[in-house]
Amino acid sequence: MRLMRALMMAAIVSLALTSVPYLALADGGATYVVRPGDTLAMIAAANGSTAQALADANGLTDPALIRVGQVLMISGATSVTSRSSRPAEQPSSAPTPPTRLPVYTVKPGQTLSQIARELGVSLAAIVDTNGLANPDQIFTGMVLRIPGAQSETVLIGPVTDTRFIASISKQRCWLYEAGKLTGNWRCSTGRKEAPTTPGSYRIQSKINPAYASRWDFWMPYWLGLYYAGSTENGIHGLPYDPQTGKRTWEGLVGTPITYGCIMLDDANAKTLFDVAYIGMPVVILP
Repeated sequence: MRLMRALMMAAIVSLALTSVPYLALADGGATYVVRPGDTLAMIAAANGSTAQALADANGLTDPALIRVGQVLMISGATSVTSRSSRPAEQPSSAPTPPTRLPVYTVKPGQTLSQIARELGVSLAAIVDTNGLANPDQIFTGMVLRIPGAQSETVLIGPVTDTRFIASISKQRCWLYEAGKLTGNWRCSTGRKEAPTTPGSYRIQSKINPAYASRWDFWMPYWLGLYYAGSTENGIHGLPYDPQTGKRTWEGLVGTPITYGCIMLDDANAKTLFDVAYIGMPVVILP
């Protein structure tokens, strides 16, 4: 009888463990895709971690609220290092954004006609260059590309608010909080056949994670900016496969590789996501 009970317990333990496998990543980290019936405690037990450690690693305020298809970073697992422990790139590790750029920042009370006259550029040229659907809908702080401006260089002035700036040519991004530079990171923009559109935007959606049905991958720390046809382009961390958890374009941050979005390392994407709010200014420079 004892032998029968021991065999039954071994089978139960084996079933529990095989129902909650983890997916090892190339850099030694691990993720797990939540399946029907999973609980955080089950996943933690099968991976040599604790429910609280997983909740902390994944920013879960309520450990009970996990959903099927969600990808969790495995923290505290035996012989596994969580990706969340990787240090983010420090703001002081790269030069600050340039202060003179081929753009113009809209001042309070200005109209597009006034700006065109001031810079000696036609109104139609500014509208076409910036893809403005309505020339009357410009706002203070909006950054415009100025075609034919003298030396293609216009002072944009100091940043005094909270905003995110990305440079396509430099593959570099900067986060400002209340005028203070807090993030200075490598980033990726769109590939040649799917370029990122320069311009001045405001964050219009905030989702973690967002699903891209066209390419069948999840995008962590999603911040939507503008629509390119029926597809919304935005800012996100490393996309991953919904079935395997494998990171798309891992190791390629700093290379123009996306389908029009701005991509950051996960740690930096989370930092931006935590600061970002709907309506926050985002400037994408050529």
